[in-house]
Amino acid sequence: MIDVESVTVRFGDHTALSEASFTAVDGEFVCLVGRNGSGKTTLLRLLAGLAEPSTGRARIAGHTATDLAARTVRGFVQAEPPLYDYLTVREQLSFVCRLHGTSLRAALERLEDTVLSDRHDALVRELSLGMRKQLGLVGATLHDPALVLMDEPANALDATAVGALRATVRDWHARRRTIVLCTHDLTWADDLADRLLVLQRGRILHDVRLADETVTAALRRLDPTGALTRPEPTHAEAT
Repeated sequence: MIDVESVTVRFGDHTALSEASFTAVDGEFVCLVGRNGSGKTTLLRLLAGLAEPSTGRARIAGHTATDLAARTVRGFVQAEPPLYDYLTVREQLSFVCRLHGTSLRAALERLEDTVLSDRHDALVRELSLGMRKQLGLVGATLHDPALVLMDEPANALDATAVGALRATVRDWHARRRTIVLCTHDLTWADDLADRLLVLQRGRILHDVRLADETVTAALRRLDPTGALTRPEPTHAEAT
């Protein structure tokens, strides 16, 4: 499903990823962790076809990550969903449905178990961040992608929404969808992830199989001080 080979991504003089390589087969759940600025979001954007490798290659289901064919098999749940503020919830979903050739009725049905169930005519700009994230999640997965990329999906969600999201992701995993999740909340992925990629300064430092331990346990074993994953709130995540 995923094949990243010796990828370096540079933005001007800044190297966001350096010689990154990994593969993931169909149905794997991969958790990305690392300090702010370690390159996690850049790696997700690379897989989403939103960042071009300076060197190396990234392929999704046999297609170059930037190819249109790759877009049909993946969905990207972004930390801040790219929504149109002056559309209504219904109009936003209708726009995405037209892009993917999917049913608006089915899209609206996916909102029934969320706080947006009675907000179909609300403007996107009137929504809280948590509501926007739930709308972004629905929009990113309307086409039932085989690969789901997720960047801090639980951030800004209330406890009920986080529980529903966890159940959804667990169902995706059971159905053998490939999932790549970037999160600082390690407990959120503890009972779900199959693989752990630890990034540091743009490099994949560790690639760990989690058959017999949780994400948290693996990180304690690899780095008891927590230096690799301690948040740095004064610095922005690498783009």
